[in-house]
Amino acid sequence: MPVPLLLLTDGRFPAGGYAHSGGLEAAVEAGLAADGVPLYLAGRLRGVAAAESRLAVAAARAARAGALDALLRLDAEGLARCPSPPLRTAASRLGAQLLRSAAVVWPADETLADYRRESAATPRPVAFGVVAAAAGLDDRQLAEAYLYEDATTVTAAAVRLLPVDSALTARWLVEAAPLLETLADEAAESGDDPRLLPAGFAPSLELRSLAHARREGRLFAS
Repeated sequence: MPVPLLLLTDGRFPAGGYAHSGGLEAAVEAGLAADGVPLYLAGRLRGVAAAESRLAVAAARAARAGALDALLRLDAEGLARCPSPPLRTAASRLGAQLLRSAAVVWPADETLADYRRESAATPRPVAFGVVAAAAGLDDRQLAEAYLYEDATTVTAAAVRLLPVDSALTARWLVEAAPLLETLADEAAESGDDPRLLPAGFAPSLELRSLAHARREGRLFAS
């Protein structure tokens, strides 16, 4: 397995994900119990991460071609596919943090440097695609890394939010593996025409994010 793939899926990589829960904190506040997390995880993977992973694949293809204009267009597509202002802000912050760390790890990649300089939005899926291209990952590896990292954001947050231990959350990831594999295959085989890229559909998550952003004393940024 390529070291860059391990690096980008390692929770210790300084990409900022530790400050986010993938919407789990808001769901717990709304009454989600520990036994509901696996279903929540599957729903998030299908409703949010699957579409974002396809956007990341399209960004990686543009990055490999050195097509900065195409990347900036994908920025706009990424923002348009995220109707919640707090989630757009969170995605941009995560993207910027990922780019900042990647610029240290892969300093010679010109497309990464150009995108980081020119992008005002840096939505995380596009930034992830740019970084994955710099790291030498292929489309399938990129999609799997994106989906896995999204899943671990939820499971890591569950340990802090609910009465569960990390062994149980590891089991949830193993049980989600077939879905992760299927969605990664679909993302790797998808087209990269921005007009045809799918949008996520998670209205409960988006609506809860509005209240969560105003909540005092929250543990996670999103």
